[in-house]
Amino acid sequence: MMRGFTAFAAAPLALVLSACAASTVAGPVDGPRSAASSASAGERDAVAAQRAWWRAFTLADTGYLRAHTASDASLTLSSGRTYDRADLIAESASHSTGGQMRLDWSEEAVRRPAPGVAVVTSVLAESVGVEVQRYRYLTLLTRRGGAWEMSMAQSTREAVFSPRVSVAVAGPLAHYAGSYRTPRGGLLRVVAAGDSALSLVEPSGTAIPLEPVGPATFEFTRLSPANGVVRMVFTRDATGAVTALNRLRPGGIETFPRVP
Repeated sequence: MMRGFTAFAAAPLALVLSACAASTVAGPVDGPRSAASSASAGERDAVAAQRAWWRAFTLADTGYLRAHTASDASLTLSSGRTYDRADLIAESASHSTGGQMRLDWSEEAVRRPAPGVAVVTSVLAESVGVEVQRYRYLTLLTRRGGAWEMSMAQSTREAVFSPRVSVAVAGPLAHYAGSYRTPRGGLLRVVAAGDSALSLVEPSGTAIPLEPVGPATFEFTRLSPANGVVRMVFTRDATGAVTALNRLRPGGIETFPRVP
């Protein structure tokens, strides 16, 4: 459970969000207004406060963070790490790419579960050159005096699958077929269906289709509940023979030697 929203010190987060679900949702701040998407001045103010806080965190504006972060605030990032007020300011100070970064906001919405409280959700696309990362934000804001403070915030990085490449780029699928040993002694089987499809069969018997995304590189066709997007990369020796299968995931790399 996350810490840090003084106005709801006695209320579990689930109750706060349950109350939010019954509140009015404001549409995007920018763009045409309509009966369904128009936002009140208070809601627009809350959205602007969320934008300003996350922009400050991303671009290392620690002065803004000190002025607009509650003393018992909690921040949880996509990495799974949770920061208190002092730690999140220190983390922000380590950011160094702000000068080259572009921030594009979308899908912004506000819920008001109680006076002086706002829960804002949004999507942010961070662009550095041609590289784009998308994040979903949830921010709990509380009023202190006349300004909003961040009391609790969470980011979730959106998983994006790689574009498929041709089998010719990936390499002959038959070269990858075979068995690979896991650290616990089990076997992963890679099965090729002619020259058109490759799948990974886990020790449990579950078959997972693999999409070619690069030379000797394949990707699961669905998200892993624990690891998001998972890639499989085959290793070759000096003669070109496939010797191992490597699983790449956010937590690290696992190598499975090929069984002769």
